[in-house]
Amino acid sequence: MRKIAMLVSVGALYAVLPLGFAQENMSSQAPKPSEHYYRLNLTVEQMNDAGKVTNTRSFVASVTTNGNWTQSIRTGERVPVPTSADPSSQWQYMDIGVNFDVRDVKEVGSELAFRLASDISSLSSETSDATAPMRNRVVRQNKWDSGVLVPIGKPTVVFSADDLQDKGKMQVELTATRVE
Repeated sequence: MRKIAMLVSVGALYAVLPLGFAQENMSSQAPKPSEHYYRLNLTVEQMNDAGKVTNTRSFVASVTTNGNWTQSIRTGERVPVPTSADPSSQWQYMDIGVNFDVRDVKEVGSELAFRLASDISSLSSETSDATAPMRNRVVRQNKWDSGVLVPIGKPTVVFSADDLQDKGKMQVELTATRVE
């Protein structure tokens, strides 16, 4: 009786094992979401109060729709700024320039969705003296962080802000182009 029970158990085990391997094999062959690459052209434009572009800077990055990572662009300089009237005393270094972070890129129909963070900073031009005390320097900064949805292949203004000093403004325009 024990031999019969043992044979039935072993037979059942052999009957079930192939099913487990078949399911595992099928799940490993499940279709993966398609991965596409895009080139992002980011343009920072400063405009005067008449709407004329007075300064343009361009940045290019490549991103993929498959993966959970962040694409970063960092450009600028570390500017030494004295913290007192005596230039031989302590200095503070400030990061001035343009920073972009792009993450969580996904295709949504004929559009591209992702999270975009932007930090654009500069020193005021009120003084050209690099040794001027910190209290005389003005740092201009624009920061944005938002989910964006842009049509593929069309330039789109994703961020815009008025200048606090005059009636000009700054904007970030983005064009996403699929790389074949």
